[in-house]
Amino acid sequence: MSIKIRMRAKSKGGIAEVKALIKHPMESGVRMNKKTGKPYPAKYIDMVEVMVNGTKAVDAQWSGAVSANPYVAVKVKANSGDEVALSVTDNTGEKGSSSITLK
Repeated sequence: MSIKIRMRAKSKGGIAEVKALIKHPMESGVRMNKKTGKPYPAKYIDMVEVMVNGTKAVDAQWSGAVSANPYVAVKVKANSGDEVALSVTDNTGEKGSSSITLK
């Protein structure tokens, strides 16, 4: 099962603002299940990359301290017609990606 990403991007004056909503539980591994008393297993996004026309523009490393269903907004150098792609990987190896062509 892949991680779902909803993404929007808009370019103005050679700068594109990329906004994304990532559907992910972001469990830190510390929170306890009240019924069993055992911790929920850690499952969090640890790598986020934004590519513009296949070239890496943003490379971020996250941890379990990020909230569930995180929202990301970054600005990158890109013009109308460029392809912007966002990809994520979590600590269990699950991946997700989304791309958009700027208008």
